[in-house]
Amino acid sequence: MPLSKLKFRPGINRDRTDLSQMGGWYDGNLIRFRDGYPEKIGGWQAATITPYVGEAVKLYVYSIDTGAQIAGLGTTKKIYIRVGTLLYDITPIRVTYTTSTTPSTDNCFTTNTTAGTEGQVLVTLAGNGATTGDYVTFSGAATTRGITAAQLNLEFEVTVIDANTFTIETAGTATSAGTGGGTGITAAFQINIGVDTSVGGYGWGAGTWARGTWGSGTTTPVVTNLRLIFMDNFNNDLIFNLNDGGVIYYWDYSAGYSVRAVTLSSLTGAIAVPGAVEKTLFSPSGHLLALGASAYSETSTAGATINSITSSSTTATVTTATPHGLATNDWVYLSGQTTVMYSGTYQITVTATTTFTYTLLASTTSPAATPGAYQAISYTGGAFDPMLIRWADVNADIGPKPEVWKPELANTAGFLFVKEGSKIITGANVRQETLIWTDTSLSALQFLGTAEAFALQLLSSDTNIMGANAYASVNNNMYWMGTDNFFIYDGRVNVLKCPLLRYVFEDINREQSDLVYGGTNKEFNEVIWFYCSGGAAPSTVINRYIVYNYRDDIWYYGQLNRTTWVDAGINTNPLATSGGYIYSHEDGPNDGQPLGASPVAMDSYIQSAFMDIDEGEHYMVTKRVIPDVDFTASETSNPVTGATLVPAVDMAVAVTKFPGAATQTTDVGGTTLTRNVTTATGTIDQYTNQVFIRARGRQMNFKISSDTLGTQWQLGDARVDAKPDGLRG
Repeated sequence: MPLSKLKFRPGINRDRTDLSQMGGWYDGNLIRFRDGYPEKIGGWQAATITPYVGEAVKLYVYSIDTGAQIAGLGTTKKIYIRVGTLLYDITPIRVTYTTSTTPSTDNCFTTNTTAGTEGQVLVTLAGNGATTGDYVTFSGAATTRGITAAQLNLEFEVTVIDANTFTIETAGTATSAGTGGGTGITAAFQINIGVDTSVGGYGWGAGTWARGTWGSGTTTPVVTNLRLIFMDNFNNDLIFNLNDGGVIYYWDYSAGYSVRAVTLSSLTGAIAVPGAVEKTLFSPSGHLLALGASAYSETSTAGATINSITSSSTTATVTTATPHGLATNDWVYLSGQTTVMYSGTYQITVTATTTFTYTLLASTTSPAATPGAYQAISYTGGAFDPMLIRWADVNADIGPKPEVWKPELANTAGFLFVKEGSKIITGANVRQETLIWTDTSLSALQFLGTAEAFALQLLSSDTNIMGANAYASVNNNMYWMGTDNFFIYDGRVNVLKCPLLRYVFEDINREQSDLVYGGTNKEFNEVIWFYCSGGAAPSTVINRYIVYNYRDDIWYYGQLNRTTWVDAGINTNPLATSGGYIYSHEDGPNDGQPLGASPVAMDSYIQSAFMDIDEGEHYMVTKRVIPDVDFTASETSNPVTGATLVPAVDMAVAVTKFPGAATQTTDVGGTTLTRNVTTATGTIDQYTNQVFIRARGRQMNFKISSDTLGTQWQLGDARVDAKPDGLRG
């Protein structure tokens, strides 16, 4: 019988049985299809040196005005700026205590001499608000009972004992037990950490710490959501927020990489910034959007009696009869002054307990003849509404003003409500509009350019999205993973036909849907989603991915832990995060390791569905396979050790008598047993002409795999020498 080409349909199909998928591919890992032929995906290299802390949940790459590339990196514990191979910690400070605050930091350290814990220090600061795993940085501390100042004036991860005390682990050894540290201590607490996975239920570990008696469960179901972080850039600067009613933060590039981010509301000129948001992003029109936000609120409180108002040029100084209780960047409304140029709404700078200043619209040196009165204005009273969209101003002359959120006739700040659904899940820009997903609908937020600024158009009242990052945009189309389907928006909402629906949605950990992360790999026409598998032992970390090739309309999948993904563009290669490091993908043929360690081989393979001869009526016997494998882009030497490498793949042919036969099984003693399947394997390198593989059965499948360093392969048209061999087994 003449040789037969092994031709298979591109893509993997798992929604049919192995035999009914005859002529196609049925299983694979770390592979893709190029022009219909399978090949191993490219490898990766570690792109950072210092490991990040926590699980990465956001990687956002952008270029600054010099053309240089930087990136924001958000984890469940920290916020970083990535520059080259380095990470800079810009995590915001939640609160700072000193000798003059309540609580005071004076001699807040307590040492002990218990064997094995001599370096542990108890810190007492009443009502400090820390949770176990939070980070605090001490400065100004003096040597305390054998533990040096240098060993105390560092950043520490805390272990909470109760609401007033926590411990830190120093590198020192206490020589005696007691309190100390001096009266010059500053304790700067970073924002509370988040959780790495979503936790739900009644049991221990669900909900807040110390909610009831020790060891008790919750009395009502509690869900602690995974911390998510959303980022966008404003020119060179970075704006980000935490989910679940988090605060908006701002990092100023010009201040340097050693300066931490601050709240957006603390910036000069900031007014009515939402105190709680779900997600922020800039719309195509330049407006900073808050999807899910605290409502706009303005309340006034009568201020202290004004004794006098004086001025020097454009700076007015107000002196009050009693302490005013204001803070820098608060807003006040002054009225009844003579001259009236002192009146109006102003943001202030506190200079003392009974004085504050503000900037006049015009210069004057004449004091106010009549000091009038003032009211303190608060914009923080609005309740969080999960269906509210707010946006900041865009000035027609100077452009976006992300710090200005107060709606006025003279600006374009405003708000509106989404009607379909119960909460906004996420949003993303495409086609000069912003898509808004709720738990039951999809709408388009479109810029009008009128006094209303924006309008919402309902696109679908019967769609959903798996998580806040489960989308990806390419070629003006938006793709996303729903809770039971994949979708595309190309001007209309459509369901994507996917031959892997059962494989994905019947084996996905829905409790960790917030971890799902979508991205693109435009070089290979791919949209990719990373997710956690389900099953009897659901994974709480990402361990799988599924790919849609939009050019060829095919699907495939694999196993890989990547918690974020950024396509090539500003960055030369796609970037992704895993295990503390950022990795550069499509970069070599190996699993590159951090810190210069030797790379690890990638275990890639693809396996066909079973095929038969004459509807399985006849047995077939295989004698040999003539391979067609391309090893272009393989490496012949280890990039770290220099050892010689020989690129090679294994080619296997498996035959069986019946479709239900398993490749292998295990008895109660753990012994591996073969059952009705015979597998013959041969190794192929670039010099292999043919592989002699003899096997006999009704059905046959074909597998190519590699698990050696340096191997990059693409399969072509392999040929098999097989012929009918009777009716009996």
